[in-house]
Formats: sequence, C-alpha cells, structure tokens
Amino acid sequence: MKKIQLKSGVNLVVLPTTQFKTLHIAVDFAAPLQTDNVSSRSLLSYLTAVSSKIYRNQQAVAQKTIDLYGAQYETDVMRFGQTHHVRYSMQLPAPVYLENTSYLLHDAFSFLREMIFNPLADGAQFDQETFEKERQSLVNELSSLMDDKRRYAVTKLRQLTYTTPEMRVLSSGIVADVAKLTASDVYDAYQDMINHDTMNIIVFGDIDEMQVLSELEHWPLKQREPRQLKPFYRQPVHTSVDELSEKQPDINQAILTLGYHLNLSPDDPRRFVALVFNTLFGGSPLSKLFTNVREKESLAYSIYSRWQNDTGFITVAAGLDKAKIAQTESMIAEQIADIQNGNFSEETLAAIKTSLINDYLSQQDSPASEIELVFSRLLTQRETPVAQWVAEVSAVTPVQVAELAQQLTLQSRFILLPKG
Repeated sequence: MKKIQLKSGVNLVVLPTTQFKTLHIAVDFAAPLQTDNVSSRSLLSYLTAVSSKIYRNQQAVAQKTIDLYGAQYETDVMRFGQTHHVRYSMQLPAPVYLENTSYLLHDAFSFLREMIFNPLADGAQFDQETFEKERQSLVNELSSLMDDKRRYAVTKLRQLTYTTPEMRVLSSGIVADVAKLTASDVYDAYQDMINHDTMNIIVFGDIDEMQVLSELEHWPLKQREPRQLKPFYRQPVHTSVDELSEKQPDINQAILTLGYHLNLSPDDPRRFVALVFNTLFGGSPLSKLFTNVREKESLAYSIYSRWQNDTGFITVAAGLDKAKIAQTESMIAEQIADIQNGNFSEETLAAIKTSLINDYLSQQDSPASEIELVFSRLLTQRETPVAQWVAEVSAVTPVQVAELAQQLTLQSRFILLPKG
C-alpha cells in the first residue's frame, strides 16, 4: 500500500486494478470518539448526503448521480476503537470503459467535492428547512432501534460492558441529543471535521495515480495538525459480572447477550489465534454454539459470537424461549470449557481455518472489502500482507486455541424478556 501525503493530516491511496468495471472513491474523516460530538457528526452526514449549494435537495442530488451514468453516492458514520468516522463513498462506471473518459472522471470528482466542501448553509448554520427534515429522519432511525430487538439487546449489553461513556454510545448518536441539536451546532461540528479531522482518500479502480492527483488539485484540502487517534480500546477485567434484564410486551422470545473480556493486547500476535477461537466458539456454522447449542440441543433459534479486536471483547447473542435461558447459559459455558480443555478435533479446527482463509481470500474480490481494509491499515498503521495473514491462520494449533480460551472472562449479561 502506497500512501501519498497531500497535506499534513490528509492522505491518499490509489489502488489501480483492471479487475472491475467500476470506480470507487471513498473519503474518510476520523476524529477522537466523544459523547458530545457523535450525534452532531451523524446528523451532518445526513445533511451532506442530500444537499449542497449547487444540488439543493435530494432530488437534485439523485438527478446528478443519474447523469453520472447511475453513480451511487452515500454517507455513513462508524466507530473503530476510540475513533469516530464520517465517510463519503461514491461508485460509478469506470470512465476508461466509456467514450468521454475525462469528462466523467472530472465530473465525478467535482460532484464529490461539492457535496463535501460546499454544504447547503446560510452564514454559520445549515439551511433550516433541510436541517429540520434530516434531524427528524435521524431521530426516526434511532427510535426504530426498539423495533430491531437483537440490535437493541446488543446495544444495551454494550452500555453495560464498557466503563467509559464514549464507548457506550451508538456511532449514529443518541435520540435525546439529536433532538436538541440546532443548525448552528451541526455546522460547528462540520467546520471542526473539515478543518481538523484526519482525512483519508481512497480511489479504487482502473485509474492511474496522476489522474487522481490532477483532480484533487481542485479540492480545497487544508493542512491540519494530525489528531491523536486511538484505534484500539482496552479496559481492565471486572471482578464481577454486570447484569441487567428488561421486559417488553411486543416480543415472543427472549434474547440473551453475554460480553466476555479476552485478555489480549491489540498488537499481540495471538490475535490470529483469537480469530480462530471465535470461529470455533460461535462465529460460523461449524462452531460449537451453532452445532451443539442450536442444532443438537435445539436450545436457541439463533446464536452466534463476535470478536472485536478493536475493543478486546467477544459478544454472544442468542434468540430463545424464556424457559431455556438457564440451560442455554450452562451449555454456552460448557462449550467454552470444552475448548479450554482441548475437546475439539483437529479435523474441525482444520475446517475452521480453511473456512476463514476462503472467506478472507474471497474479500479480495470485493471493492468494498478492499477499501475497508485500506482504511483500517491507515488508521492502525498496521499492514499484514495476504500471504502472511493466511500463513498466520494456518499455523494456529489446538494448544494455542485452548490456552487462549482460558483468558476468556464473562463480564456482562443483558437479557431481553417477553412481558407476561
């Protein structure tokens, strides 16, 4: 990966390839994760998705993307460790396959520049009418979290698990905070993002570096002091399990969520062992949770585990009958004990590793996965070549998996129950 520093705090990576007939442009603004900026940054992503000074409403934006041969333009927010990201993405047909190559390329970069750097604002605030409409859209989205019971339960578990306030909030914001925001509040957050965030630009497709650099000369890129970003988060192990349960009348099954601390530093080479362990535990159809808890014992309608290297936690979530919660928890603990004691076959472990490697290699055929990987590398300043990644996973042994499983400690439990 070749990184080009355009300005202090502004980086570019061009990934030329003839494998796809599409061109992908992604722009990421990264800042320290804070409880008082998440909601405003989320709302500004809404505002800059639907309007600008030239394209003053969603219809005008949509028409322009149609003119760009059906280009797709979107914005999003996300977190990684203790960082918060506002991201702009655009996908369009690769200009090299069309007749007017230079026009399409220039027009695409001009459109993206307009949407990012020229928002629909009046003085020191966003356009009030557009602001009120998009604020309500974000409130509606956050309020609808209650309708997705699995997501709601995992969010409640997150609030129970982490000790620092910023790690407990959704990357898309808090309903009460969004409702109180003003058009000038969000414009202030926008100015802070544009002028101070670490900015990374990735261009992926059949294009060369000089073409991209030529287009970016027209962008108002400013030098900024590099922000102190912390892509990883770790907290001490708690001596007791934090527990909470909640009843809701509009559900007919329970949702059990568990948070486990895995004693592993971000740069520990055993992170590859953790990846294999999680896949064996509950991260695949070959896992113990799936084959034993769900299939063999029929204790859960659905169950999985997810390992997050950025926080060091493993989350388990299961949908099940209320009467089976205690038995399911006991069975989950048995699966952990089995792995800790090495009670799994080498054939199963080999199949797990093969599955992981095949999934990883298949991601090389996905532009979105490739772009996400490059953003991760830029943020963490850690790059693992494909061949090394495959070799590290292949080299994981049963003993290593068993030993790492012994570092797993239950920290939190949230149960969502049907009322009555």
